[in-house]
This record gives sequence, C-alpha cells and structure tokens, in this order.
Amino acid sequence: MNATLHGSIGFWLKKNYRNACNYLDQRLEEQGVTNSQLGVLMILWEEEGRTQKDMVHILGIQPASMTFLLRGLEDRGMIYRVHDKLDTRINRIFLTEKGSSIQDACLAIVEEGERMIRQGFSDQEIALMLHWMKRVDSNFQM
Repeated sequence: MNATLHGSIGFWLKKNYRNACNYLDQRLEEQGVTNSQLGVLMILWEEEGRTQKDMVHILGIQPASMTFLLRGLEDRGMIYRVHDKLDTRINRIFLTEKGSSIQDACLAIVEEGERMIRQGFSDQEIALMLHWMKRVDSNFQM
C-alpha cells in the first residue's frame, strides 16, 4: 500500500469528523454545550443514572477526558453525580432540569447535522456507509 494524503481513508475520516464537530460546536453554542459534552447528554437522555465508567466505554474516550466533560456539565448546572447506594466508589450521573430542558433543541441540531451528512446519498449507500464505519471501528477493538 502506497498511501497519499488525499488517498488516505484516515485523512478523510479525520477531515469529515472535524467538519462535523466544528458544525455541531457552532450550532450548539446557543445551548451552552459543546459537541463533546453533547455525547454525555445524549447517553443520559436515553438512560439516566449511568456510571462514568459506562459512559467512557460507550464514547470510547479516556477516563480523564470524561472527568473533564462531567465537570464542565456540572459547572453549567446540567448534571449532578450521586454515589451508588451499593458501592460508594461509583458515581451515577443524572440530569438536572436544565440538562433535560435542552434535549429537544440539541437533538434538532443533531438531526440537522445528520441531514447534511446524508445529503446526496441513497438509503442503500447510507446503510453501506454505516456498515463500513462499524467495521472500521471493530478493526480497532482489541
């Protein structure tokens, strides 16, 4: 394999990831959250009371990065932590009213971004792209 910059899958994955993140960060600014923080909120909108460890695994980030994201969301009054009743070493994360109140607006922004990404692709092409993205992800799971 003789990869060139513009012929590299990694280059295009990174470029498109940055484009999507920049777009979301710009649009989410009015809601007072970043794209990275949105990932945490989306997990909690689906199921509150998740542990920090669960969310690290779901998002595929480092524990220190999760701590930073949670601290930022706490500072903004969007989440709070509660010690687990059975194991006080574990914190469970919950939404505040403020964190819940921005769900509809944030999800509308996410859907808008998805429409941009999917523009010009058929349903079959989208299904194939999702399949390929999941395969790339599995290539890195060890």
